[in-house]
Amino acid sequence: MRSMKRCLGRLVLFLSAALLLSGAAQTQDAPPAQQPENQDKNQNPGTPPEQPSNATGTTAAPNPGSPIDTQIHVAGKAVPWLGTSSPLRWGDFSIGFFSYDHINDHFQPEGNVPSANIELSILRTAIVFERYFHKQRVVLQYLPQLAILNGQLASNAGLNNSLTLGTAFHLSPRVDLTVNDTFAQVRSRQFFPPNILAVDQQAGNLIQNNFLQNAGSFLMNEVSATVTDTFTPRTFLTFSSAYRYAYDTGNNPNLPNYAAIGHTIGATAALTHALTPRQNIGVLYSLESLRATNVAGLPNGTNTFFHTVGFFYANQLSRTWWLKGQIGVQYADYRGNAPNFLTLGGGVTLVKTFTYSNFALAYNRARTETNFVTPRIGDRADAAYSINLTKRLVWNSGIGYYAETGAEPRTKGNYGGTGLAFELLPNFFLTGNYNHTFQRASTQQLLSGIRNTYIAGLRWEPRALPGH
Repeated sequence: MRSMKRCLGRLVLFLSAALLLSGAAQTQDAPPAQQPENQDKNQNPGTPPEQPSNATGTTAAPNPGSPIDTQIHVAGKAVPWLGTSSPLRWGDFSIGFFSYDHINDHFQPEGNVPSANIELSILRTAIVFERYFHKQRVVLQYLPQLAILNGQLASNAGLNNSLTLGTAFHLSPRVDLTVNDTFAQVRSRQFFPPNILAVDQQAGNLIQNNFLQNAGSFLMNEVSATVTDTFTPRTFLTFSSAYRYAYDTGNNPNLPNYAAIGHTIGATAALTHALTPRQNIGVLYSLESLRATNVAGLPNGTNTFFHTVGFFYANQLSRTWWLKGQIGVQYADYRGNAPNFLTLGGGVTLVKTFTYSNFALAYNRARTETNFVTPRIGDRADAAYSINLTKRLVWNSGIGYYAETGAEPRTKGNYGGTGLAFELLPNFFLTGNYNHTFQRASTQQLLSGIRNTYIAGLRWEPRALPGH
């Protein structure tokens, strides 16, 4: 009970601070008609290509958001897929980006274990297939990776790949269906520059990507289907179902055949109502079932159920401010294998764009991480700031942490990173990044130690199309 009161206090404090900040911002933000020059300044040549620009200079329609994501996204980013402006296009196929990074990675494990230093180069690209049918859209994004270590192809890091498939159906004037499938294969530490808190500056959306590092290989496939039924122009019902398979190995030489396996089935229903064009409220219920093998604290083959009931509120406070919050309760049912518990769940996100910079903040309570198999939930917080120092030079930085709730031993970690991107030529960026990560794991699936990574690279990526 005390922990729930503390968590409730944190959420209320978080929301209060965000509202105070937003109130101050509303007095500072001029109406759109008074800021045509600022809109253009936001899209100077140095703007990172992840954010779509409003090329027309017109004011976008308000979009406060909803509790369930119904979009097809650019792989690893918060922006929706709006098409491609890539000149490297052949029919339905195109190249989304390509990059070369030279990396120096230093990892110091906990305990009396020698450090592991790696210096290598990584080539990455995105191969995209996009096809429109009568009432259907299909987007396939494949992100292969090639690693070169000591002049030779690195057998493990060279096999890190991800594949994302998204398709959208317009079933009727009021019903839409979106299907997404994500496949990830990781056989080594992730070395490329992290985009841990992905930000959509045009719609105020955020995605908290994984930052905890796996100890061995990790394989995951997740498929989801989301249906939206628009009852009236202001009220809609959203239902989403998903299945995720995860296979995670460790690096303990005493357990060479260890593998944690998780089967997760989930369903969420949300009813959203627009109070005004800028404010949405809603209620939601979700049920998630985890069937795990070789996971500490649970007998093999048993199920754990998570029930969540919550309230949702979203407000686009101005043309450059977005505030979203969710609060409720979560009940974990371990079917007699561990004590059941009731805890506070929810979170808050805040996005603010300035003339030459943007700031984003996200906090999530009772979150289930997706890159390792666990029956425990945790707290996750991230903050990111990006500023155009000049027309061609951008500075990005971010911090964050994750900590499981409950008694020790608990998995926990934090990170801090910073980087510069200089636009040498249109769409060609010279980049430099530094990232520091600490994590202490209660499972063999994750590393425990301190990691420092230095990255210098060259990236080509056309800017996203405008549209939202």
